Amino acid sequence: MYQSSRRVASCVAALGSAALAALSSGPAAAQAIPATLSSASVDAGYRVTLNGFDLGTFSFKSNVGDSEYTLHTNVELSALLGVFRWKGVTQVSGTVGNKRPSPSDFRFDYESTVRNGSVIMGFDKSNVDHVTVLPVVREPEDTVPLERKHLSNVLDPLSAILVLTHSDAETPCGRTVAIFDGKQRFNISLHEARKVTLTGTQGETATVCRVKYTPLSGYRANAETRHLAHTKDIEITFRMVPAAKLMVPQSVSVPTGAGTARIDLERISIQLPERGRVASVD
Repeated sequence: MYQSSRRVASCVAALGSAALAALSSGPAAAQAIPATLSSASVDAGYRVTLNGFDLGTFSFKSNVGDSEYTLHTNVELSALLGVFRWKGVTQVSGTVGNKRPSPSDFRFDYESTVRNGSVIMGFDKSNVDHVTVLPVVREPEDTVPLERKHLSNVLDPLSAILVLTHSDAETPCGRTVAIFDGKQRFNISLHEARKVTLTGTQGETATVCRVKYTPLSGYRANAETRHLAHTKDIEITFRMVPAAKLMVPQSVSVPTGAGTARIDLERISIQLPERGRVASVD
């Protein structure tokens, strides 16, 4: 269970960062649907569970202006009655040009009962300029080497979230994702699975996207990675907020070796510069 808890923590961190969590969209050449950024401030809180049992929380804050943006996430997980604890904090800043994000600085710090560390990245437009990963550890023999070509035309996981959620497209699905998280380069493709009626609402529907994860480099070529790459059970449910031109991730579900991990929306506040608060859920 201890090793499973560690894997779940890593998976939730990836989900939260790359999907919120894990799983968003950048300016890759394969992207099929254009999106624009709208100025807004978002403060959201999510509950993380594994097989229905409470694991912790995930919070997300974004502030997008006409020319700049900042992003912040905080993940706190606990398992085995507190024997295993994991906390991760991510911060990103960048500029907005042609209604698209251009990250400048990315920092991810984590601490746990096993190890503490950090990932720091700098960007030149959509290309990774430098990366520092601490502590420095020897990569396992089954790690696929990172290639320089995979550091071009990518976004960090959080900047990618903006492109996916700040959109006036009819659906968040139908896109291919290009993400580099400091160690691994991977693509994620979103395909529409179905429409669902939201609980507690009068006829409001949400869109469920099925997620296809494709690792390219920097990953371990082991059974766990192969399982994630072949599963069809990773899903994100998006809720549209027309007044803000936002698609809010309502929930994220992903299979792990220890069961199904979920991230479910508990609260959200959205404010626009000229209109103030346009949406609030507690």
